Amino acid sequence: MMIRKTSLIAVGVVAALGISLWGGSAMAKSDSYTIKFGNVISAGDTQNQAYKLFAEQVAERSDGRIKVQVYPDSQLGGEREMIEAAQFGGIEMTAPSVGVLANFDKSLEVFDFPFIFEDAETAYKVLDSELGDEMLAALEDSGLIALGWGENGFRNLAMVDGTVKTPEDMKGVKLRTMQVPMHIAYWRSIGAAPTPMPFPEVFTSLQQGVVDGVENPYELLFSAKFTEPAHYLTETRHIYDPEVILINKDFFEGLSAEDQKIIQESADEMVAKIRSLKSTISDEIRAKIVAAGGTVTDLSDEERQQWIDSAIPFYKENASKVDTEKLKAILEAAGNTTYLEAIQ
Repeated sequence: MMIRKTSLIAVGVVAALGISLWGGSAMAKSDSYTIKFGNVISAGDTQNQAYKLFAEQVAERSDGRIKVQVYPDSQLGGEREMIEAAQFGGIEMTAPSVGVLANFDKSLEVFDFPFIFEDAETAYKVLDSELGDEMLAALEDSGLIALGWGENGFRNLAMVDGTVKTPEDMKGVKLRTMQVPMHIAYWRSIGAAPTPMPFPEVFTSLQQGVVDGVENPYELLFSAKFTEPAHYLTETRHIYDPEVILINKDFFEGLSAEDQKIIQESADEMVAKIRSLKSTISDEIRAKIVAAGGTVTDLSDEERQQWIDSAIPFYKENASKVDTEKLKAILEAAGNTTYLEAIQ
């Protein structure tokens, strides 16, 4: 499954990254090589536990011929930089969030709309369906191949001063977001002041009051220590954030059929491992946050409905700015009639 190519990066940047492009005939079964796999996730988080399994499975299946070196914690750059490096051969693999990857392929912006999925099981059903496969298979000509859907999880709120319960509570709140247009547009639509900034700047910005809060999955909020200054958390589950496991197209297609199978089967096991670990991690992290003196608030049914209703005007205004038919198909597959009716 392949991702569509977007803009080129400058030749000078390519040279600076030390890129070596692949091509030619397929590597023989006896060839030994190393795959560099970069990501922004903390080393101990569930994704990197699964990435480690991937490396182990690849090594075992290839009798040690193929080594996977995993670089966590943004060691090889931010998500955008690593996508570009993987496109042009500076690294072989990366696993960005769909929100960032949508900057390279606009069709993925449909996942940046809030409250699409009620739970992870619904998200898996959609991603693993023919529709999900088509979304990956249709993203061609980018110099990348998608090995499968990974997972960051559901994004929640963490605030410095006081608990947020309703959309009304977000008016005027300076909220750190990713540089994702639809995320920014939603928060602005309910009166918040979304403030995009690079991930490494967030902790200090929370401490110094540059922003009032941040939104991320629990695990990332905790491992990045954002819950120390922002210790009032609310389980909004406003966006489900999948990743895409990517590998350089020329590199992958230059491998023997046997090695391609080794990598793909190991990637399938990696995805299964991520989902297995994610199924319990939120409860574990919540307990750690509370034990450390934080507060985690669940929404009542009425409060959650207020959040869902708050996004209806956003859908009506923004559905035409993305692949509307694809958005409708995802909403239908997810059984989400609220927003489907809003944009019909």
